[in-house]
Amino acid sequence: MRAHVLAALGVLKLATADQMHRLMAPGHKDNKAFRNAALDLARHGLAVSEGSARDGNKLWSLMPLGLDAAAEVLDRPVGEMGGTARGAARSGAPHAMAVNETVIAITRTPATATRPVPRQQPAPTAPPAPEQAPAPGLVLEAQGMGWIGSWSTEVPLSLPTSRGNRAGVRADAVLHVPEAGLPVLFVEVDNCTESAAPWRPSSRSTCATSG
Repeated sequence: MRAHVLAALGVLKLATADQMHRLMAPGHKDNKAFRNAALDLARHGLAVSEGSARDGNKLWSLMPLGLDAAAEVLDRPVGEMGGTARGAARSGAPHAMAVNETVIAITRTPATATRPVPRQQPAPTAPPAPEQAPAPGLVLEAQGMGWIGSWSTEVPLSLPTSRGNRAGVRADAVLHVPEAGLPVLFVEVDNCTESAAPWRPSSRSTCATSG
């Protein structure tokens, strides 16, 4: 469970136990195991909580030692891990929370069983019924893409800006799932604080865009 927390925070930088639970192991009954794992990492100087999200849930981020440990869990070079998001939790981090929810929604980690299921003798079954079309209006759950290791957040892009600072352009999240036919997806998540028109490349104008 500590590895789950390290991996989640290594990518998201800042998250609640509920978000880590839904992203990493939604098959668990609740997020208690994630809260306990985060507290344990904090006792050992790997994680820290410096504030709460606007819904009241405690926010967690990594300390430098935790970032090194997360790099091992994710099998990434330490130099590619980015920063530790120190101090970001004090404002409630609404934008980071929205990015996390977008990552969770796209990944859709399957809720696999978390405990062994006792083997039982299979009972005789009737022949399978022919497949039927879903009832009108029924929305089927879409399959997700990738896993936590497929994501990166706050990725600097080599793009020109109005200020001429090429390092100032960052993608909120980047997804790599070549095995699913998706070499790269850049995701921009906004909080709808500006009108949609007129749109300018330097302004945040939509609720969520990708390209």
